[in-house]
Amino acid sequence: MPKIVDRAERRREIAGALLRIVAREGVEAVSVRSVAVEAGVSAGAVQKYFSTKEDLFRFALDMTSEFLEQRWENLDQSGDLLDLLLRLLFEAMPLDEQRRAEVIVINAFTARAAVRPSWAEFIRTGYDELAEITTQYISKAQAEGHVRDDLAASDLADAVLALSDGFATRMLTAADPAALLPSLEAAVRTLLAPQVQR
Repeated sequence: MPKIVDRAERRREIAGALLRIVAREGVEAVSVRSVAVEAGVSAGAVQKYFSTKEDLFRFALDMTSEFLEQRWENLDQSGDLLDLLLRLLFEAMPLDEQRRAEVIVINAFTARAAVRPSWAEFIRTGYDELAEITTQYISKAQAEGHVRDDLAASDLADAVLALSDGFATRMLTAADPAALLPSLEAAVRTLLAPQVQR
């Protein structure tokens, strides 16, 4: 009797292999063959599930969003909304092999998107969704008095995401990435702290 293969799970295993290669060796090391070896399947199997390397990268990029959302769901929700926002941001930082691979893939995709319109649209759509979620979160925090309300929530969301992206990229080459967390926290608190009325 032939073995039944869960197509969705096999695609995730192959994309997970890509993420591990990226974390260890960088994007340049990714090929159909290297991903096949890492996943323990044939090169033909990789091509069966992903018609092009770009399709594989795109699927892996989608997986990084899923991983981040899963980590967010498991976070301690206590404390004020500014404290929680910082915990959410920390979950996106490359502080272990998994998150490092996620940030590298996002950066690689973003670099390619600068010269590929279809990739740029894909990146923009993801960023717009994240910006909308962040804006809603900051708007709620403003209403509850946890975040400054003298600037538009959307402007603050853009600034927070830019800080997050910048620190994540910087951590990729830092000798001790975790040592940058206090600086990220200070920057976000300085940006978002309610303004004292004079």
